[in-house]
Amino acid sequence: MKKISINSYELFLFFLLVAFAVMIGLINPAFFSLGTLFDVVRNQIVYILFAFALLPVVILGGVDISFVAIASLATFLARIALTNLGYEGGIWLVYILAIVFGIAAGMAVGWLISTFKLKIFELSLGMTPLIYGLLTFFSSIMSGHGRLQALVGWNMKWLVTVQAVVGRSGLHVSVIVVVLTFIGMHIFLRYTTPGRAIYAVGCDKSVAIRTGFDIKKIYLTVFSILGAMAAIAGVTSSGLGSGSFEDKFFKVYATVIIGGATVHGGKGTVFGTLLGVLLVGLINQALVYLRIPTAWGDAFLGVIFIAFATYQTIENRSNN
Repeated sequence: MKKISINSYELFLFFLLVAFAVMIGLINPAFFSLGTLFDVVRNQIVYILFAFALLPVVILGGVDISFVAIASLATFLARIALTNLGYEGGIWLVYILAIVFGIAAGMAVGWLISTFKLKIFELSLGMTPLIYGLLTFFSSIMSGHGRLQALVGWNMKWLVTVQAVVGRSGLHVSVIVVVLTFIGMHIFLRYTTPGRAIYAVGCDKSVAIRTGFDIKKIYLTVFSILGAMAAIAGVTSSGLGSGSFEDKFFKVYATVIIGGATVHGGKGTVFGTLLGVLLVGLINQALVYLRIPTAWGDAFLGVIFIAFATYQTIENRSNN
């Protein structure tokens, strides 16, 4: 089987996304509108940020589920700290403080994994309920704290608005966060030595060690990124009023794999991940226009994930 390069794979995803959109638009012309495009982007913003958080871990060859708990923890700590300080400014300080807490939590996870040679998935299985248990306890004793003023009304801050099928839709200001993190992650993974080191470890850890890579630093870097990006996603979700994200792990992981990262590690790009998230989001949006119960979205996602994971397994065997 001929190996598909990353660029051609991303091109395939792009044309698949366009072809799917055209097909749905031919069935229901209302699908062809800026309002629909903006709705897809808005609904997927948090998933995109979470996918960027998980991507380096998947490239490393691991599976982590604690990023959603870290997002909750970092957002909660930032909100409590700023509320107690009487902060009444904008949301950007919330982002900065949450990122600090997220990086600290991520580095703690990375240190545990690298120091005690723990499996990423197994540690995350323990960290997730631990963090949520602590959050449940402290949230109950701090229930008197109101909503942070910086988050009030942020979900209605638009860069541009258009008339949608029902009411008005728009391109939310949080898309700026997505663009900035996209650029930053792309430059880091593709053009920096630590970024290339992540790919090296994902391809063959033993070879990377013999080459001289510091595995502990790589793990600390990867999980610092996970913590920072999870914090950004958590604050964005709180600002948009997206609700709890405890159940978002599978969808995020599936979109990263669909976007070109592999379950075996060593592969994955930021652009491919973005396309994977948008493709899944487009499918969910299409269900509404086709009057198909949205509950089928998870079933379609499962089928797509199985197909892509199966292809990756077959390709991996053919290359070994």
